[in-house]
Amino acid sequence: MNVSEWRSHEDSELLFQLKEQRKRLFELRFKQSSEEIQDTKEVQRVRRDIARILTVQNERRRTAAAAPATEG
Repeated sequence: MNVSEWRSHEDSELLFQLKEQRKRLFELRFKQSSEEIQDTKEVQRVRRDIARILTVQNERRRTAAAAPATEG
């Protein structure tokens, strides 16, 4: 998924997806170490998805923190 698709999700959905992606990465690392993984690029895709989710969460956190400062 790209960043614009992640931005369309709600915070609770992002949190859930983050947990799922981290579980997936954990599983892939074990498969990679035991040479059971077929698509080695999958690890990179999952890591990038995790980074995208964290980026969207940080953007929202910064926006929420900046909003009260500009109002008053």
